[in-house]
Amino acid sequence: MNIPDRRHELLADLLLDAVLTERAGENAAQERGRQVGEAARHETRPGRLGPERGLTTCERLLDQYGYEPVREAPTRLRLRNCPFHPLAARAPDLVCGMNHAFLSGYLGGLEVNGVRAVLAPEPGECCVRLGTGEAEAAEGETPGGR
Repeated sequence: MNIPDRRHELLADLLLDAVLTERAGENAAQERGRQVGEAARHETRPGRLGPERGLTTCERLLDQYGYEPVREAPTRLRLRNCPFHPLAARAPDLVCGMNHAFLSGYLGGLEVNGVRAVLAPEPGECCVRLGTGEAEAAEGETPGGR
């Protein structure tokens, strides 16, 4: 049996940043995601990315973080694993909210046009899905791109 990667250090980093630096109206998880996305954008190529290329770039990092991304369609990415699973099971609103904010910020930092991170919980999977379709827009409200 293969146990998926768990990334408690990423969640701990997000929580610590939030506690130490967050002020009213700020979102430390989203800002951290934006920083990670900007760093990835500078490593890959500067400038805005369309949905398909943007999701391809996202797949690389999300795989490294243990999300186990799967391309359901050219502009839709499902995350088969929650790298924060044990903690998300204990505090889903907090952990899934931070995860959603992190991934939204990541899309913004990468400057991926038209892709949204939406909360779409599925048993045994990550609570967030990335995509461009109307289903994503109806399910979530935080745009990833600018």
